[in-house]
Amino acid sequence: MAVSKLFLVLVLAFMVLITLEEANGAITGKTRKLIDMANRKGPYLGLVIPNLFEMNPLLQHPSYKPSNLTIDYAGRRFRFGYIDKQPVVLVMTGLAMLNAGVTTQLLLALFKIKGVVHYGIAGNANPSLHIGDVAIPQYWAHTALWNWQRYGDGPENELPLEVNGDYTRDIGYLKFAKYSVNITNCNSHNNLLNNIWYQPEEVFPVFGSPEERQHIFWVPVDPLYFAIAKKLEGLKLEGCLNATTCLSHTPKVARVHRGTSASIYLDNAAYRSFIYNKFDVSPVEMESAAIALICYQQKVPYIVIRALSDMAGGGTAESNEAATFTALAATNSVEVVVQFIKQLPLKKYQDV
Repeated sequence: MAVSKLFLVLVLAFMVLITLEEANGAITGKTRKLIDMANRKGPYLGLVIPNLFEMNPLLQHPSYKPSNLTIDYAGRRFRFGYIDKQPVVLVMTGLAMLNAGVTTQLLLALFKIKGVVHYGIAGNANPSLHIGDVAIPQYWAHTALWNWQRYGDGPENELPLEVNGDYTRDIGYLKFAKYSVNITNCNSHNNLLNNIWYQPEEVFPVFGSPEERQHIFWVPVDPLYFAIAKKLEGLKLEGCLNATTCLSHTPKVARVHRGTSASIYLDNAAYRSFIYNKFDVSPVEMESAAIALICYQQKVPYIVIRALSDMAGGGTAESNEAATFTALAATNSVEVVVQFIKQLPLKKYQDV
């Protein structure tokens, strides 16, 4: 009996140790073996997905064939399978920029990845696009890295640390006073919030020198992927939620100039109009720029496919209908992703 109790205590202690190791980021023996086994069958196309409601339509799609391999690590689940015989690994990021960046870095660090496809839903800032459309931008930027200028200073005033190359006035700014309301009998006015200046990201690419920073604002998608995406522009998409609820237009796939991300849910007509006119962006959402920046720094080709679920606070009578059209947008994004992957050259088929 004493021996049995001692054995049980040792087993429990070992399990606690393993749990603590994984919590601290260590890769345990079993997980390492699974990763090594997966990488022997790579490289894979990495599919990076914000949320389960965007992943589930892919898991249920007839073109997706799951394998018997799933690896859980650092709070993420990596699902292996095939789309049209193309080896893929799926991972859900969770909401917003930090989750998206951390998850993408994990994916690229753990597995042999030949390219990344990120997809999901987004708000729409482009007046020529509609709910249900799928936008594929050529460039992405993170538009919530700011230098917030002190009250009293203006465009002619140097920003703090600008002389060191830390900040710049090259990209442009938002002046809060231009959006004041209910001002009467006043020829000029100001706002204590003053101006915010948009800033590029500080990056350290693998093709650069360690600790020598570079800066980038607009991150280009892979040119080959973007060229392949042109073949999808005539793809038929879903226009109805059910027999009684349909869009007033036929949704389409459109390659567009730019998209923007920030850890901010945009539902404001004034900012929607500003950011479209300032930067010529179409999809506005919360993850893609983080994935773009990680792929850029790791020199991995990527593309982003975003279906429009709402009008980001402005537009037509359809606007602000994210709760209604999220499922339709998620379905359309998945269909475009599947058809995009079918256009890619095939790697030799192997069982994972």
